[in-house]
Amino acid sequence: MYAIREGLRQILRHPTSSLATFFTALVSFALLYFLGLLLWNLERVVQNLERELEVAAFLQKGANVEALLGAIQGWPEVGEVRLIRREEALAQLILDYPYLAEAKDLVENPLPDTLRLRLKEPEAVRSVAERLKGLSGVEGVEYGGELTERLVRVLSGSRLAMILLVGLLLLNTFFSVMGSIRLSVESRKEALAIMLLVGATRRFIQGPFMAEGLILTLGAGGVAVAFGGLVYRALAQAVQGLLPFLPVLGPEDLLRTGGLVLALAGLLGAGGAFVASRAYLKEV
Repeated sequence: MYAIREGLRQILRHPTSSLATFFTALVSFALLYFLGLLLWNLERVVQNLERELEVAAFLQKGANVEALLGAIQGWPEVGEVRLIRREEALAQLILDYPYLAEAKDLVENPLPDTLRLRLKEPEAVRSVAERLKGLSGVEGVEYGGELTERLVRVLSGSRLAMILLVGLLLLNTFFSVMGSIRLSVESRKEALAIMLLVGATRRFIQGPFMAEGLILTLGAGGVAVAFGGLVYRALAQAVQGLLPFLPVLGPEDLLRTGGLVLALAGLLGAGGAFVASRAYLKEV
């Protein structure tokens, strides 16, 4: 209790420095939390696309379907192969677009027989598509890999940019905490010297400064998590209203991410205060 009480007194004794540290930490943790949620959500979207990814091979008339099925089922990347007959494909198309029902009796079914492949390894979709194009009896190949590959590239680039940005912000927070604690140490130099002379341990002296750092960063982290969670939930509800098939993070995911942010906030606060106060004690 002594350390917490003294830490609060020191914060009130230097309000300008304390507020600067608090808001620096608030911006850092808010960006870390919100961008982390967005990237995690994007990763889930990519994973869902990869799970649903199929390769469609359109067959020529008279193609040897049994031979093609036997060859493709032996490929190690392929988990499942389904044959969609042209009549089945037309029936599904009419179910999706009922206004085509009247036209089906006027023209010949233009749809080909199709092989649909579900892969064990989604990252192999491009190589599988190229191999399918080389098979006899295959007229064309389509797959959704282009979209998935673009999203993976966006995800990788966004992750790198976030690491650099948040890393700089967290370093700024760390040094801001050190500066605030250093100011507190300078204002109490005489009292600290007397405490050392009467036998106070270094740990006892550092306690209030570490409490000050923890109060500043944990307070900023708590506000950032609460605000970031509200903004994310509002955006997630808006996106699901437009695109209900897109996955969003649940409350337990928000809590888990918030816990990690608060743990990092505590580490930065205690670490910055420890380094700043230890530097003074070394000087003494």
